Amino acid sequence: MHSPRIASNIERYQILDTPPEQVFDELARRAAHLFAAPMAGISFFIPSLVASPSGAPCADEWFKSVIGLPDATLASEQSFFLPVRDPQFAAQRTFAIPDLLADKRFRDHQWVGNPPYITFYAGAAVLAADRTMIGVLSVFDTVARQAEPRELQALINLADLVSARLEARAAARRARAPAVAQMTEAQIEQNTSALLTEEFTRMEQLLEDEIAERQAAERKLREEKAFSDAAIESLPGAFFMFDANARMVRWNASFQRVTGFPDHEIATRRALDFIASHDRANVADAIRRVIERGDEVSVEADMRGRAGGEAPYSFHGRRLEIGGERYCIGVGRDITERLRVAREISHAKERLDLALMGSSLAIWDWDLTTNEVFFNEGWKQLVAANPPDSEGVVFPGDRVVGWNHAEDQDRFRAALVAAAKQATNEFVCEYRVPGLEGDWIWLQSKGKVTERTATGKSARMTGTTANITKQRAAEERAEFLATRDPLTGLPNRALLNDRLVLGIANAARKNTRLAFMFIDLDRFKTINDSLGHDVGDALLKHVAARLSACVRSSDTVARLGGDEFAVILENLPQEGDEAQQVAEKMIASLAAPILINNQPLNTSCSVGIGVYPSDGIDAQTLMKHADVAMYDAKAKGRNNYQFFSHQMNSRAQERLSIENFLRLALRRNELVLHYQPRVSITTGRITGVEALVRWQHPRRGLLAPDKFISVAEDSGLIVPIGEWVIAESFRQLAQWKTTHAAPLTLAVNLSAGQIFNGARLVTAIEAAGHESGIDLHQVEFELTESALLKSSEETAVLLKRLGELGIGLAIDDFGTGYSSLSYLKQLPVDAIKIDSSFVRDIGSDPNDEAIIRAIIAMSHSLKLNVIAEGVERPEQLDALRALGCDEYQGFLFAKPMAAEAFGTMLAAQG
Repeated sequence: MHSPRIASNIERYQILDTPPEQVFDELARRAAHLFAAPMAGISFFIPSLVASPSGAPCADEWFKSVIGLPDATLASEQSFFLPVRDPQFAAQRTFAIPDLLADKRFRDHQWVGNPPYITFYAGAAVLAADRTMIGVLSVFDTVARQAEPRELQALINLADLVSARLEARAAARRARAPAVAQMTEAQIEQNTSALLTEEFTRMEQLLEDEIAERQAAERKLREEKAFSDAAIESLPGAFFMFDANARMVRWNASFQRVTGFPDHEIATRRALDFIASHDRANVADAIRRVIERGDEVSVEADMRGRAGGEAPYSFHGRRLEIGGERYCIGVGRDITERLRVAREISHAKERLDLALMGSSLAIWDWDLTTNEVFFNEGWKQLVAANPPDSEGVVFPGDRVVGWNHAEDQDRFRAALVAAAKQATNEFVCEYRVPGLEGDWIWLQSKGKVTERTATGKSARMTGTTANITKQRAAEERAEFLATRDPLTGLPNRALLNDRLVLGIANAARKNTRLAFMFIDLDRFKTINDSLGHDVGDALLKHVAARLSACVRSSDTVARLGGDEFAVILENLPQEGDEAQQVAEKMIASLAAPILINNQPLNTSCSVGIGVYPSDGIDAQTLMKHADVAMYDAKAKGRNNYQFFSHQMNSRAQERLSIENFLRLALRRNELVLHYQPRVSITTGRITGVEALVRWQHPRRGLLAPDKFISVAEDSGLIVPIGEWVIAESFRQLAQWKTTHAAPLTLAVNLSAGQIFNGARLVTAIEAAGHESGIDLHQVEFELTESALLKSSEETAVLLKRLGELGIGLAIDDFGTGYSSLSYLKQLPVDAIKIDSSFVRDIGSDPNDEAIIRAIIAMSHSLKLNVIAEGVERPEQLDALRALGCDEYQGFLFAKPMAAEAFGTMLAAQG
């Protein structure tokens, strides 16, 4: 915007400092009415000699017309219409400010903080013929609000009318200018008088025309009033009309007759005066909604007459606006008879509903000629259904079918058609519809044709509908329990066998491969026993989910029980590593910690894989071979997978044979004990003896522990074997005590299986001690570090109990496991046994010597005895003596020997 152009246009229109004009005032009023606002104005911009802070030319604002505003001229910086003083708004035709108090540019304006307390502003630019902005048509309000797009467009239209009026004034002035320039003063005066006379005559004619139009309008108004009076009187009810304050304005004879009030009294009363007191609050709310919100409202209330009588009426009212005022018009009808009939119907319906409620059945009637279905009232509650768009009791048949689950609609239609065509005696169908809780519920509908046309065509079908969701759920639950694992929801062993048989048949038909996997969780029993079955169950659920995520949706993941799972991978190509990839994904997936009760748990799995047809052509063989492969994976350190091979089968059979013969060995007393002396490095005398189990196999001769102990641990036989070792070694120690007076410490190895069943171990020790009569202070149990730390809390309780019995504790194979000072301080440890792997190279490897030196120093600082294992050469013994080791055992002194031979050695020592 440029001030010179504004000045040029303002000068051309000669509008500044002119008195008010009706035409401009009327346009301002129309703008205020458009926004229902109390203030409006038409203003023009006076070019200013002072520039704005930004350097742009400024223009003051002079008001030509004001509605509700103080007469004023605003400085350019006080103008509300920012496009006139801010270049960034130059292209805007309209500008609105919803809340001036929230706008930092205007909250300190003189009209905002002081009268007239403006809060809302909207303006539309008034343009000259060359589209230069010369003024603005503005609307002001004291209430914050948003300007609607339609309101702003209407404001632009009014601003264009202002521009048109300015152009008309300028054109008329230009037309008169040449003639006036040629006149004398007398001629100008005479011409002016003539013009005034002409104008007076024209105004007089306009007045006569207006009077004639008004009289015609009054006649038409009287005719319309007569017509409306006749129409109102003919209404079949009590007509009423009242204003926004509920004062009665019009009514008909029926209203006067019903209320019993004469017309002059009705005119002095309000609408609520004719309503019974107990219904006035409800009616008052209805009136408020009609007057304030424009709702069309129906309400039932008792109407009160002059004599005090009351009658039930139904009122219907809506809003009417006349001359800017709001009214409510409506009609009231007596509903006494209708209510009586409704009560009778309601009583009959209640009796029917009670009968239906007792039977939990909904009744329906299907008109096959019109394809409409009628339901009894409350049918949704009876069957606990909530189909979409189901308000009411009568529906098109297609909609009723459409309520059904998509999978059930064809079955529903087929049953309906079969019954209608008499293919069956009756209509019976089970299907699903949406329930009240948003789920799918099962319904059963039964019905039959009850009416036919003259030609025998089915015309009507009637029946009942019942909710059978619980029945179906019970059936599905029974089927689920028969084929699914209740904890994880995975297929169980029975369903797995069925799918494996079908999968093998499918693979044979399609000439594809199938892989069967046995999966066993590693160390799950430790978690289950130490943290409880609830944690174990939660872990199994997470494992089931992770395993399922590693396979395709067409594959099968099953739980066989405990911590055993199985997987069937179908439709594998003849060549490929799909089974290997899945096994690797499973192992990697289970390697990530699982958070249960805010405790991260780590587990792993051993996977055995059998492939059809190379590893078996029937289900039983394939499962057996996968099981063999899984045990091979466990034997190879767990947390890996193995494919079946025939060498595995041979090893598995051998392992099974060892387990079976080992069970017999306990009953046949084939187990024997050998004893290896423990010697003092300082004195060279025997200080103790370690009991070592051997198996005198009937066919294979004497077997060392490495041939059968792992089988015993896996099968659980290690516990009864350990109990036999305790009883036999205690008995032997008691026998040596009778022949040799020298003190002797008996060392007995404990397995992890014995530690986990601590109560049974203590019972066995107490029984053996009582039977042998030995002093339990002569006994020392040896545990490996790994066995000691698997269940630290339970182990601590057990070791405390053993200490109370007087039994010592030695840590076997120290330095090869999880060596830690913390458990040495917390547990009642008496001795440390240095593993033979460190002793072997003590003379040649300085690292081993350094490790032994550290172990001895640490142990002696904790007042622990140190025993070295595997001493076979004199130089090893010399090195240990130099390092301060306390005792040793190994082939250098003696190999493990039978009890008789050890007794002879004791006797020779004297």
